[in-house]
Amino acid sequence: MAVFPNSCLPGCLLVFILLQVPELDSAPFDVIGPPEPILAVVGEDAELPCHLSPNVSAERMELRWFREKVSPAVFVRREGREQPGEQMAEYRGRVTLVEDRIAEGRVSVRIQDVKASDDGEYRCFLRQDENYEEATVHLKVAALGSDPHIHMEVQESGDIWLECTSVGWYPEPQVQWRTPKGEEFPSVSESRNPDEEGLFTVAASVIIRDTSMKNVSCFDVTLDPDTAHPHLFLYENSKSVRLEDSRQKLPEKPERFDSWPCVLGREAFTSGRHYWEVEVGDRTDWAIGVCRENVMKKGFDPMTPENGFWAVELYGNGYWALTPLRTPLPLAGPPRRVGIFLDCESGDICFYNMTEGSHIYTFSNASFSGPLRPFFCLWSCGKKPLTICPITDGLEGVTVVADPKDLSKDIPLSPMGQDSASGDTDTLHSKLIPPQPSQRVP
Repeated sequence: MAVFPNSCLPGCLLVFILLQVPELDSAPFDVIGPPEPILAVVGEDAELPCHLSPNVSAERMELRWFREKVSPAVFVRREGREQPGEQMAEYRGRVTLVEDRIAEGRVSVRIQDVKASDDGEYRCFLRQDENYEEATVHLKVAALGSDPHIHMEVQESGDIWLECTSVGWYPEPQVQWRTPKGEEFPSVSESRNPDEEGLFTVAASVIIRDTSMKNVSCFDVTLDPDTAHPHLFLYENSKSVRLEDSRQKLPEKPERFDSWPCVLGREAFTSGRHYWEVEVGDRTDWAIGVCRENVMKKGFDPMTPENGFWAVELYGNGYWALTPLRTPLPLAGPPRRVGIFLDCESGDICFYNMTEGSHIYTFSNASFSGPLRPFFCLWSCGKKPLTICPITDGLEGVTVVADPKDLSKDIPLSPMGQDSASGDTDTLHSKLIPPQPSQRVP
């Protein structure tokens, strides 16, 4: 019988183990960016997050933040030092590394004084020896422009020429002219031009030939009274809504909500990118978002993407995304103002806590069919409204008078809904506010 010396076994085993140990210096890594877009308001700062996995130190790595081209870049750090000579001119002095956690592999950068031109895609690139990886970060930039201003002139023919202007918007805003009854009429001319900072100035004009038309107004996002549930009252030129115990006596219309206490925005979006903010304050229950224009407005159909709703809500001391099973949203703090960014081309609807600039939730790659409209719901009565920002402080509407000598008497439109409480009233039944607002109620 053959006998093998026992002294050979430890040596053979040692060789086998050494062959299995990888070279630590060439270990691969991943670069991780945020799954959702970052929102920044023009003039404020934005932080673009990026980190290594595993969380190893990035002190001695080459770091490069860039956009379409690797060079020149947004920010470059190599051998522990910034490289300003490789930086794009428009980012010099505006981009800094958030250095307090670089030893943990976190290589976020902060862009100061955000501009419209900062909107778009960024890449976070890290290299160590022969290993390199990158991640993509999307930055969405928004700006709410100035209050609309209306200029009025009387032409020789007696027609009245009106021009509505507003500045400082991003993305491009939509402008609509309306009569006091909410009827829209088209502009005879309209322009949207970016200034040197990339912010849009919009100008739209109309000619009034009908002297019986006394009041006209121009807007951006406002509320549509024809869709409002009878218990919802609109104020502040249809920019603010409150749920009240009294019920208005309103004509029955197919577009009016009769069960859910909701109201739509007037504007319909079919293309492009759109942004608006809603002041929710310290209300304890609400739902806001977008929906298809033709959603079911009668009965209690669930407010889910399958039914044409993309929304978030505060209800029952919790924040939720109105997915089929309702997705809980663990927010760090209560938002007093919510930003909504709609990108019709990509199918993204993003919600942000504008109190601290953090992301709330994104519906990604949504399939839209037909126009989309903003929508707003309140689940309980109270004096605290939902309000579309900003509330207009200046002249938003004008009174058109037949006598040219009285044209100096421009009068803003009165807030809607202040006289509507005089109609028939009844008690708000409990079945109107079911235990779970996003679920069907028999």
